[in-house]
This record gives sequence, C-alpha cells and structure tokens, in this order.
Amino acid sequence: MKHEQAYWRRTQLLWGVLLIVVGAVFLLDRLDIIYLRDYRQLWHYWPVIMVLFGINKLVAPVSAKQVLSGLWLIFFAAWWYVSYEELWNLSFYNSWPALLIAWGVGLVLEPLLNKHFMAYRESEHEQ
Repeated sequence: MKHEQAYWRRTQLLWGVLLIVVGAVFLLDRLDIIYLRDYRQLWHYWPVIMVLFGINKLVAPVSAKQVLSGLWLIFFAAWWYVSYEELWNLSFYNSWPALLIAWGVGLVLEPLLNKHFMAYRESEHEQ
C-alpha cells in the first residue's frame, strides 16, 4: 500500500505541475508577456507529456507492468515525434515496424522483470 500511495502522489504532482505550466503559458500569452504566434506550434511538443508520464512510471516502480508501461510511453512518444517531424527520413509509413519491435521487446522483458520484482519482494519480506 505504501508504494501505491507514493505512486498516486507522484501522479498527482505530475498532473498539477503540468496544469500549472500549461495555464501559465496561456496566461502569459493572454497578458502579452509572451507571444505565441500559433497555438498549433505547441502541438508539436505533445509527446513530451507522454515522456513525463513514462518517466513518472519508471521512478521507483513497484511492478514489471509499471516499468513496461513507462518504457512504452517514452518509446511511443519518441516514435511519434520522429515520424511526425520526419527526422532521419523516418515517417509513419516507413517506421511503423519499430512499434512491432518495441512490442516484442516488451514481451521478452516482461518475464525477466517479473522475476526481478518477485525476487525483490521476497528479499523485502525476509528483512
């Protein structure tokens, strides 16, 4: 239960900080302190939000599912950004197999991570 409360607090903190930053940017724009020419420019950076949530899941994870979920969010955000911006000549058309590879890596990592977390829980109970 202790781990779940810590995770819930981190999630609340992350959402709070995210809302504060977004609200501050819009407020500064409305007060003409900063000038956003086009709000669509901000849309290019939405994967950063997914990366933040992925990192949040990776900080002191309590299960293999949490680790894999965090890694998936970070990978998907990076893949989306690279494909959308067509970095390194990668587009949605030619980079989608990377999603299959990531899925496979997740399937391979899951039993290894489950074993790690079971060993950790057993050592925690011995103390």
